Amino acid sequence: MNKKLIVTAMGLVMAGAVGLANADVKLYGQIDLSLNWTDSDAPGFEDDINMTSNTSAFGIKGSEDLGNGMSAFFKLEWDTDLTQGRSDLNGRDQYIGVKMQRFGKMTFGTTSTAYKSPGSKIDAFYRTPLQSRAVGLQSNLHSGKGEEGAGRGTNMVRYDSPKMFGGLGFTGTYQFDSDKTGGPGLCDPNTGTNPGDESCNDDDPYSLGLTYKGGNFYAAASYIDTQQGGDASAAQFLAKYTWNNLSVHGIYELDGGLITDRRSTGTSEDDGADIWSAGFGYTIGNNLIGADFGQQSDSDGRDGISGTGDDVEEYDVWRIAAYHKFSSRTRVYAGYGNQDFDDSGEDEIFSLGMR
Repeated sequence: MNKKLIVTAMGLVMAGAVGLANADVKLYGQIDLSLNWTDSDAPGFEDDINMTSNTSAFGIKGSEDLGNGMSAFFKLEWDTDLTQGRSDLNGRDQYIGVKMQRFGKMTFGTTSTAYKSPGSKIDAFYRTPLQSRAVGLQSNLHSGKGEEGAGRGTNMVRYDSPKMFGGLGFTGTYQFDSDKTGGPGLCDPNTGTNPGDESCNDDDPYSLGLTYKGGNFYAAASYIDTQQGGDASAAQFLAKYTWNNLSVHGIYELDGGLITDRRSTGTSEDDGADIWSAGFGYTIGNNLIGADFGQQSDSDGRDGISGTGDDVEEYDVWRIAAYHKFSSRTRVYAGYGNQDFDDSGEDEIFSLGMR
């Protein structure tokens, strides 16, 4: 199956090169490997040094001018784990869409939610083991793939508006829930059969977002709701300002139950796992150094790691990291992240990598 995917991908590239005179088709990708030292106070965990492949991915993307200010576009992207020597391919962004100059663009398939998209704009170490969502500076609503609050949404329709009023944009997504597994007659709303079965819920998740970029200032606000009933939402606000070689940024995520739920085993009925972080980046030639500090509040809900029924714990987190660009395509990076949980101790990571 994987060989067929690769052959198909290569065929699309060649077709774009020789057969589509008005189309722009590109093959792209990145390779990122790092050595990571990790330590945790969690029961049974031992210090370890290991190699990880960090979103080493390739893809094909293209567009075609349809005339009258309209164009069609597509993207097919996969990632693979270089450290294991396997040819497994995992789908990432995979979609097709239409763009209209005055009305924005519609995307159909698998892509980022309006909640996830802005987060990468302020994270200088995005797609590395030190990225904000990996060390606790952001929630796990920025990660994963699926239908129930994951960062990359499947079965999704997404709308992105054109820029308005000098830099304001709107994004909205809607997902069609495919997990109706109860079978005929088992999710009958009239008889009330299996009323507590999550697969019987008509929970089509949606997200909404506003972004603004003008001069040296970038800001965003977004909201996501899985419509599962009860506490199943979250909102975030973030901003970044750049002044000469210095940039400062901050993010606040307000848990409406979905952050707690994604940290728990099963469905939680509580909220309060708010997360905030602030940091800076300073550029010196081809080098950047950055530092961040943040906190998460605690909330009732089962812990997703231990499964012991503990609350989602409060923690402090900080990160310091740097990278050096050899060119526009090649860089090396190093850094340290530390999560200090209120009750269960610390999680630490030191990473040295190359992209």
